[in-house]
Amino acid sequence: MDAEYFFTDEQKAFRDMMRRFVQKEIKPNAEKWEEQGCCDKAIFKRMGELGLLGIHYPVEYGGQGADLKMHLVFWEELCRSGISGFAMSVMVHTDYGSASLVHAGSPELKEKYLKDICSGEKLFAIGITEPNHGSDVANIETRARWVGDRYSISGSKMFITNGTQADVVNTVVRTGGPGVKGISLILVDTDTKGFSIGKKLHKMGMLSSDTAELVYEDCLVPRENLIGKEGQGFYYLMAGLERERLSGAVLSYIMAELALEDSIEYAKTRIQFGTPIIGFQAISHMIAEMATEIEAGRRLAYHTVSLMNAGIRCNKEAAMAKYWCAEMLLRVVDKAVQIHGGYGFIREYRVERLYRDAKLQTIGGGTNQIMRNVIIAEMGLRVKGCK
Repeated sequence: MDAEYFFTDEQKAFRDMMRRFVQKEIKPNAEKWEEQGCCDKAIFKRMGELGLLGIHYPVEYGGQGADLKMHLVFWEELCRSGISGFAMSVMVHTDYGSASLVHAGSPELKEKYLKDICSGEKLFAIGITEPNHGSDVANIETRARWVGDRYSISGSKMFITNGTQADVVNTVVRTGGPGVKGISLILVDTDTKGFSIGKKLHKMGMLSSDTAELVYEDCLVPRENLIGKEGQGFYYLMAGLERERLSGAVLSYIMAELALEDSIEYAKTRIQFGTPIIGFQAISHMIAEMATEIEAGRRLAYHTVSLMNAGIRCNKEAAMAKYWCAEMLLRVVDKAVQIHGGYGFIREYRVERLYRDAKLQTIGGGTNQIMRNVIIAEMGLRVKGCK
C-alpha cells in the first residue's frame, strides 16, 4: 500500500534500513522460532546494537528520542517479517512492559533498567493477567506488602508474553485496598528468590513468542523498584494504553496485508480450467474486498498516530483502530485461506500461520468486547443495565 506521503525522507530511509535488517536477520529464523516456541534471545541484543529498541525513548537513557511516526515505521517493518509472535515479543519489550517506567519511574529506576531495555541486555515482560482476572484488572489478587525495607510479593500471573525468557517483569500488584486505587507497579528481576515459571503454555498461534504462567512466592524486592507512587499503578497502565492499542492495530493490518499479497501472488499463478484463478470474478472480488478493508484500517491507525503526535487525547480512536483492524484481519485471513484452497491449510504456506495467529488480535491487549465498551464510554454513552 502506498502511504509514503505520510512519512519524511528520514523516516523513509529508516524504513529501508529496517527492511534490510528484517530480510537478512529476522525472516530466515521463521521456521526455527516457530518450532522452538520462542525467538532467540540474542536477537534483542542485536537489535539493541542497531538502536532499534529505544526509538521513542529519551536519549539520556540510550534511546533515539524519535517521534511516533518513526516508531510506526519500526512497528510496520517488524510486523512485515511475517513472524507475528516475534513481533509481539518485541512490542512487549519496547512498549507494553516498559512504557510505565518511562512515564512514571524515578530517575534512579530509569537509570537502572531503561538503558538495558534500549540495549537489549535485559528482556522485559509485563505481568497483568492472572488465572482469575484478565480484563478485570481492578480486581487482581497478587499482593505486595512491606517487610522491612522491601516488598514481599506473592501471587501468580497467566498468559505472560516473554515469560520464560524475561529478565525483568513489570508486575501489577495490590499494595492497598480493593479496586483500582489499591494497585501499584513493581519491577521484579526474575532471578529474585521465590520467583519461578509455573509452566510454559502451548498456544494455537503466535508460536514464535513464549507464553508462561509466573509464580511469586514471598519474592523480596527493593522498595525503590516501585514505579511512581503506591496506588497509582492502574492509572500508569491506562496512560500507556493508547500506544499499546495502536501497536495492536498495526500488527493486525500488516498481517492482513501479508495475507493479501500472498493471495494475489497465488491467484496469479494458480491455473484452473485453463486460466489463472485471479481472472474469476469470485476471486477478484474477494481480493478487492480485502484491499479495501486493509486500507480503511491503515488510515484509521494513521489518523490515530497524527492525533497522538499532536498531543491530542485519542483513547476512542486507538480503541477503534485496535477493534476494527483485529476484526478486519479475521475476515481477510479467512478469505486468503479460501483463495488458496487446500494449500491454505498446509503449513508450507504462510497464510496457514497467519490464520492461526490472527485470533489472538481480538483477545490480547484488551478484548474486542472491552474495546467496544471503551468506544461507547468515550462517546459519553452508557449501555442500559451496565454500571
